[in-house]
Amino acid sequence: MDIAVLIKQVPVSNDVSVDPETHALIRSSSEGMINPADLNAIEAAMVLKEQTGGKVAVFTMGPTDAEKALRDAMALGCDESCLITDRCLAGGDTIATAKVLARSIEKYGKFDLILSGALSADGATGQVGAMVAEYMGIPHVAEIQGLSYDEGDKDCITAVKKYQGMEWKIKAALPALMSVCFGSNEPRLATLRSKRAAKNKSLEVYTNADLKMAADEIGLPGSPTMVTDSFQPESTRRAWMLAGTPEELAARLRELIDIEKGKE
Repeated sequence: MDIAVLIKQVPVSNDVSVDPETHALIRSSSEGMINPADLNAIEAAMVLKEQTGGKVAVFTMGPTDAEKALRDAMALGCDESCLITDRCLAGGDTIATAKVLARSIEKYGKFDLILSGALSADGATGQVGAMVAEYMGIPHVAEIQGLSYDEGDKDCITAVKKYQGMEWKIKAALPALMSVCFGSNEPRLATLRSKRAAKNKSLEVYTNADLKMAADEIGLPGSPTMVTDSFQPESTRRAWMLAGTPEELAARLRELIDIEKGKE
């Protein structure tokens, strides 16, 4: 089974800057890492690869330094990678991003299964995976906790999804796209040997010269979503250091609780 995994490089910390005109995150201002839920998608892909053979190719759209995330993914066992990078793609919303990813996958080759993380740590929209599936015209199951594949039924795959206290098993025809929940498995760790090997693995780079997408489909011009503002919320948290006997502390705590209740 040949599997594509969509990953995103997200900031390591919340200390990022915001473009004052577009209100988008300036990702180059912060160190990046693989989005945590995407690590679960990679692990799910590796388990299937070990069962069925084939290859795992990982895709990301972003600035040139997103190559690090791809190399990290290949250190976890992915065989190939594709970086989609071009200044004209910058600022794209989920719709523009999904169009670019769908076109890139179709250009790269045929895949039996496409996996992505269910949510990103920065935007957390959960939209891109479903949109990619829609643009590619293939089935999609969102926010899954597991996958099972029966080699006696090679044209289908079964997703395990937990919803409202129940476990659902959803069979989808291949090719299909599944978005994997954070924490649904235990991602493997890279070794020193695998990190060295990742430096020599295949990395394809696509620009819009390769994809040949119209200017009004990509980047800001191709993004119907308008971000009107983006800001860091002010913290209203306060802390008190209390000292005294247990009886005095209990009385003071009760007084503070009564004050807070009075604000409701």
